[in-house]
Amino acid sequence: MRLLLEQSVRMLAETRGLAALSAEVPWLTKLTWGLTENGDVKLDFDITLGTAVHEAVLVFPELFPHAPAYVRPRTPSETWSVHQYPATGTLCLEWGPDNWHAGITGADLVRSAFKLLAFETLGPALGVDAPSRHILTVGQQLRGRHNRFLVTPPCRAALAAVAAAPFTEVNVLTLVRGNELVAIPTRLGADDVLIAGVPKELADPVSNFCWNRKGWVVQCDEWASLPIGSAQPVVRDFLKAKGRWPWLDDLDRSGFLVLVDEQQSIRPISLSTGDGSTAFEYYVVQAASDEADRQPERHQKLTEKRVALVGLGSVGSKVALTLARSGVRRFLLVDDDVLLPANLARHQLDWLSIGMSKVDGASAAIALVQPDADIETRVFRFAGQESSSYNTTVLQRVAACDLVIDATANPRAFSVIAAMCVHKKVPLVWGEVFAGGIGALMARSLPDKDASPLDVRAAVHGYLATLPEAPFKRAQGYDVDDAGEVHVAGDAEVSHLAASLSQFAIDALVSGDDTRFPAAAYLFGYQKAWCFDAPFDTRQIACPTAQAGPAAPADAEESASAFGELASTFFGPKC
Repeated sequence: MRLLLEQSVRMLAETRGLAALSAEVPWLTKLTWGLTENGDVKLDFDITLGTAVHEAVLVFPELFPHAPAYVRPRTPSETWSVHQYPATGTLCLEWGPDNWHAGITGADLVRSAFKLLAFETLGPALGVDAPSRHILTVGQQLRGRHNRFLVTPPCRAALAAVAAAPFTEVNVLTLVRGNELVAIPTRLGADDVLIAGVPKELADPVSNFCWNRKGWVVQCDEWASLPIGSAQPVVRDFLKAKGRWPWLDDLDRSGFLVLVDEQQSIRPISLSTGDGSTAFEYYVVQAASDEADRQPERHQKLTEKRVALVGLGSVGSKVALTLARSGVRRFLLVDDDVLLPANLARHQLDWLSIGMSKVDGASAAIALVQPDADIETRVFRFAGQESSSYNTTVLQRVAACDLVIDATANPRAFSVIAAMCVHKKVPLVWGEVFAGGIGALMARSLPDKDASPLDVRAAVHGYLATLPEAPFKRAQGYDVDDAGEVHVAGDAEVSHLAASLSQFAIDALVSGDDTRFPAAAYLFGYQKAWCFDAPFDTRQIACPTAQAGPAAPADAEESASAFGELASTFFGPKC
């Protein structure tokens, strides 16, 4: 009704245009205007093709003509065409949300509906299909299909490898989210070997994340003749008649049947016991090709790099997951803290890791992104009260990495890490968000390119000394109370730094001499405050570079004398 008031001129033109079309063509009859239950304007009409009468409705939504009108059967459950959306019955015509403009009329849509139905009626006899713009994403195709069976490229290869066997054992995990069930094959055959790409945390029979069941892959070339939605006794009788029922008895079973024909087409059926339905069809979701296709070429070098990440708080946890998604497979995670509910405001992890050590929670999260990741964890606090021998062990493990990322924002920890990196010539990247979320700092020290970490830090402090004193300079953490007003660094600011720090780290790992970042240190502004002229104001900080040539050797005569005395102490005097 509102549309008639707000678009009265347009709707009058619509009624006249449709009346003129009905007078012009014989196939459009019985036009009746009215309102839907929601108050939208509608037109009931019939389209006649031969002896078939299609009872249709044209709906003008409240936002018409800025939003498209649409045609569907008056009985929404009726199926007239393959070019029809299953959830609503709406016909996929020449115009829809993707190419709509206000010049399209209801008469245009009715003509388009007639053409579609004419193709559906006459096309098979003439050997032609209806022209289609009906291209759906995977998500659109899955809408309303709550039982899904994921087939990845490694899974397809594994199924092809067992094609000669009539029966092959299969393990299937099922993820449950609301009313959606996603089944994923994890193992084929008697060997306890995971299908590549499946996280072992999910495939664990006692996993809290999902439901694991056993079943059979059954080679059955004629599975298409089994009616959709058959009950378990019908499935059993169908397969028994072909010698393809994998069990020896006729009892109801709980598990998965994966029927595969000679073209490797798949039909998954979940079986259960008890009252009600005992067989459920699953819709096959063909996963995309390998992850490498989605990574920049330079990221291919990351797979063999080992990264030490010190500090798995809000910044560090985000960096860890970003690096895993970028292709890093080898991690050393170091932190002494435990994840608590208050951390969730900015942390990458969630309630599934509450009460866990942050390194263990981050390790599990990385493994769900990169199932083949090699992850070492150390519950340890740099510059803290730790065993000296354990301190040595952790330092040695960190020094063996290709890059160290310090996300602790702890000056004492930084000094220890920096000294180790200089001694072992390991690249170091670090960063921190300023209190109140006004901005952030990011810096690096690449051996043979940048000055030492301590010299880079000194250059940063020298630059900051030229600026007005930063607000909240002496605050601890991200939150500050300024005269009763609380200033908080939010997850958005932390995420911004984590993204930049991840780019910095990747560049340090793969760029060699061709770095994409000309400066060794940057300031980022997230607000118009302090030295920042506007949000996203970025300042490069001039830092010294590495000294050219080898380090100056110690006095050779003094060194020889000292070594001689040490040799005598350790190995005894020369005979």
